[in-house]
Amino acid sequence: MHPQGMSSRVSPLTVDLLAQDSKPLPPGLKMTGNHQPEARTIPFSRYTDPAFAKLEMERLWLRTWQVTCRTEDIPNIGDRVPYDVGTGLSLVIVRSGANEFKAFYNACRHRGTRLVNAPGGGDTIRCPFHGWQWKPDGALKEVPCQWDFNGISGGSHDLKEVQVAVWEGFIFVNPDPDAAPLKDALGVLPQAFEGRGHAERYTFAHVSKKIRANWKTVLEAFLEAYHVIETHNDAMPFTGDANTSYDIWDTGAGHISRLITPSAVPSPHLGDDASTQIAADGVAAFFAMAMPGVPMPALDASKGNARAQLAEWRRGLMKMGLGLDMSNHCDSELIDSTQFHMFPNFGVWYGDGLPLLYQFLPHGDNPNESVFNVRLTMPLPANGVRPPAAKINHLDFDEYFSDKAPEFGPLSHIFDQDLSNLPYIQQGMHSAAPGAAHQTLGTYMEQRIQYFQNVLADKLGVN
Repeated sequence: MHPQGMSSRVSPLTVDLLAQDSKPLPPGLKMTGNHQPEARTIPFSRYTDPAFAKLEMERLWLRTWQVTCRTEDIPNIGDRVPYDVGTGLSLVIVRSGANEFKAFYNACRHRGTRLVNAPGGGDTIRCPFHGWQWKPDGALKEVPCQWDFNGISGGSHDLKEVQVAVWEGFIFVNPDPDAAPLKDALGVLPQAFEGRGHAERYTFAHVSKKIRANWKTVLEAFLEAYHVIETHNDAMPFTGDANTSYDIWDTGAGHISRLITPSAVPSPHLGDDASTQIAADGVAAFFAMAMPGVPMPALDASKGNARAQLAEWRRGLMKMGLGLDMSNHCDSELIDSTQFHMFPNFGVWYGDGLPLLYQFLPHGDNPNESVFNVRLTMPLPANGVRPPAAKINHLDFDEYFSDKAPEFGPLSHIFDQDLSNLPYIQQGMHSAAPGAAHQTLGTYMEQRIQYFQNVLADKLGVN
C-alpha cells in the first residue's frame, strides 16, 4: 500500500506513469492539490430527509454559482432553454444578443405561469396562459388589454434577472444578487484548463437520465475509482483503479477536486504478473468500438511504454477523423480518465480519454430522485465549422443507456453498470441501523466525497 494509492510492478502509481509520458504535461495534469479534508461524520439523513433537501434549496441552490447549459445549446438570438433545480428554482436561459446571455426567473409577471418548458427560439417569450410577451432581453413587449393594468409602467414588469457568467462555453447562473463573481468560484479551473478549454469543443451526445437516488448519491458515485473492482470488474485488465490519483484545491471561494485514473495498465489488484499487453490491447479495443472500421494498432508491450504507443495511435485517429494535429497533447490526455469536479454539481473531464461532462440535479421535491445530465464532447474539426449540439435524449427511471442511448457507444454499458447500484444505495440508507446510519469513507480514495460533504455542510451551516 502507498499513501497515494496502491501499485504493482506492472501498474505504477499515476504520478510515476505521468513521469514516463512521451510528451510534456499540460497544466491540468502537472498541478497538485493544496488541501486535505478533515474527517467528519456524514449521516445518511443528508440523502433522505426532505427537510435537508429544503435546506439545500435555501442555502445552496439559491446562493451558489452553478452550470446550466452551454452556449452551443442556444446558438441564435432568442434561443432559450429551461433550467430546473427541483421545484424550488426554475430559470430561463436566453441568448439575448450575439455574445450576450441572460437568465430570468421562469414565471410570468402576470399570474406566475411557467413560461418555458422546453428548448425554443424566436424573438418573443410568450406566456401560454394570457399571451403576455417579452423580448429576448427580458423587456416587456406586449400585454393584451394593457389598458386594464394600471400598475405597469416603464420596465416595471420586465422579466426578473439573475446573475449570469460564461466560462469556456458553459453558462453559469447564481440567483444571489450579492454573490461574488464566477471567477472566484471557478478556483483553479482556469489555470488547469489553460490551452485545453472546452470553448472549442461541441456536444456529440447528450442524455438526461432520471434516477431513483438523491443527487448527491449519484454525484459521489463518480468521485472515486474505488468501485471499479466490483462495479466495473470487466475493466480491471486495462484500468489502473487502485493507483488512481486524487487532488483537492481549496481557494476559499473555489472548491475543486480531480482524479486521474490511468488506462492501458492492469489493475494493481491483479498482481505483479498481470499482462501489460492485454491492458494496452483492451484499451485499443475500447476506443475502436466507438469508431468501427478503424485500423487497429500493432502494439508491442515488450518494447516498453505501450501507453505511448497507444497514444500515438490515437493521435493518428484524431488526424484521420477530424484533421487535428494532436502532437502537442501528451499521452495521458489521449488515453486516461481525468475528471475535475467543481462544487456543487459540475463534473468536467479533461482531455480526450473520456471527454465527458456531468451535471447532477434534484428531481422535483423528492430527495430520493434526481436527474443526471451527461454529455459526450468532441473537439471542433480542423476546418473550424461547429457541428450543431446534440439534442437531449431523455431517459426515464427504468430506461437504460444500452437500450436507448447507442450514441454513447461502449460508454453506455459503463453507465448502466454505474447507475444500477444507485437505487439500492438510496434504499439502503433508509434501512440502515440507527447507530450506523452514516458513511464510512476511505482516507485517500474517497477524500473527494469527504471534501464535497464538508463544503456542503459549511454552506448549509450544519455539523
